[in-house]
Amino acid sequence: MSTTTPVVVALDPARLAALRAAGVDHGGNPIEPFTDGEGGWPLRCCLRDSTVGERIAIVAWQPFTWTGVYAEIGPVVIHAGACAGFSDGIVPPQFEDRRQLLRPYTADHRIAYDHTRIVEVDESLADAINAAFEHDDIQSVLVRNVLAGCLSFEVVRGVTQ
Repeated sequence: MSTTTPVVVALDPARLAALRAAGVDHGGNPIEPFTDGEGGWPLRCCLRDSTVGERIAIVAWQPFTWTGVYAEIGPVVIHAGACAGFSDGIVPPQFEDRRQLLRPYTADHRIAYDHTRIVEVDESLADAINAAFEHDDIQSVLVRNVLAGCLSFEVVRGVTQ
């Protein structure tokens, strides 16, 4: 029996660089950076929370590179300039304490409604993600904030062993 290791990914650095260089987001809105005065914004470029004094922006982001009816655009918070990004590949610990919605997608870019679920703070987010990938038809999972609906991060089908 083979197993799949899901891999957590942040926003694609090359797509972010192109978005910043264009000065407009995926919704056609101008990017308007601001200085974070309080900290705690959930940065999707590096999957950590912001700190006071960082330059950040809220932008409309299309997480998929394909087009179709399920390829929605939504708000995310990013660093205004390039950052270190995210390379750990595992669920960042701060997300384990936040309610999250798992929205799985199939290879034909459709939401797998039967496998969509909310993960409560007393459950393991990593375990719920692993369970989603036990279904062979799931190719990726968007993890979203339950209340705001914003993208938290994407998880892709990783190496099969």
